[in-house]
Amino acid sequence: MVVALAGLAWPTSQVARDLWWPRGEHVARSPGGDGWATAGGLSLRLAAFGPADELPDDPLPDGYTVWRAEIAADGDRGEPLACTAQLQDGDGHRYASGSRYLPSYDDKSISVECGGGPEAGGVVYFLLPDDAEPQSVRVSALELLPEYWELPVP
Repeated sequence: MVVALAGLAWPTSQVARDLWWPRGEHVARSPGGDGWATAGGLSLRLAAFGPADELPDDPLPDGYTVWRAEIAADGDRGEPLACTAQLQDGDGHRYASGSRYLPSYDDKSISVECGGGPEAGGVVYFLLPDDAEPQSVRVSALELLPEYWELPVP
């Protein structure tokens, strides 16, 4: 019975699958031996990662740490490509950049410039619980989905 229902549902789910695949992060691009990960002709690498030295004036919530990721980019699309970054911990939880407890530097910490010349790359900050173990920085651009960059932290 279950197999029969699955067989009937598969063809009718085609529209949902066609909409879901291109809008999600499904194809991870990890760094090669040189440290660069390439997606859509653009290469990113994690230039630096660790606890942040600069913190905002607002006191952090108890039990949280701010992490700083510096992302280097190589490749020029000829036009800027805004990307978003998330920090994934060892349990698979993801933390987005951007919070009142994080340094913002004119809101540049909320996104990374993945392509577009000398301004490519950037610095992003993440607020994680003290017991979360950072595993990788995930960077994605809407225009390049389903591909995304997965940059393991040292």
